[in-house]
Amino acid sequence: FDMVLSGQVPAAVQNALGKGIGAILGNRIAANIDLWAVHPGGRSILDAVERALDLPPDALLPSRDVLRENGNMSSATVMFVLERMLRGFTDDDVGCAMAFGPGLTAETMMFHTAG
Repeated sequence: FDMVLSGQVPAAVQNALGKGIGAILGNRIAANIDLWAVHPGGRSILDAVERALDLPPDALLPSRDVLRENGNMSSATVMFVLERMLRGFTDDDVGCAMAFGPGLTAETMMFHTAG
């Protein structure tokens, strides 16, 4: 499995999220989301998501940890991020998961935790 990430992808992700985040979040604002499970397609992808959504530096720590420990395992990497993140959740946290794939496709989902 060999993949090459275009240098244009981070800017495209940042631009698309900046324009479409209201629809993705169901008209919530990013500051009201407790958990971010973002596919760590690379450091530059995570940086672009962080900038686009104006997230605090620790918001993507689970994604950054999975990237550091395992690398980019394609869009399924987001499942590893979710598994790590949900170890320490509290009841009724609201989360957003994002995965990116070939041709710069994006899949997102909103979720909430339950005890």
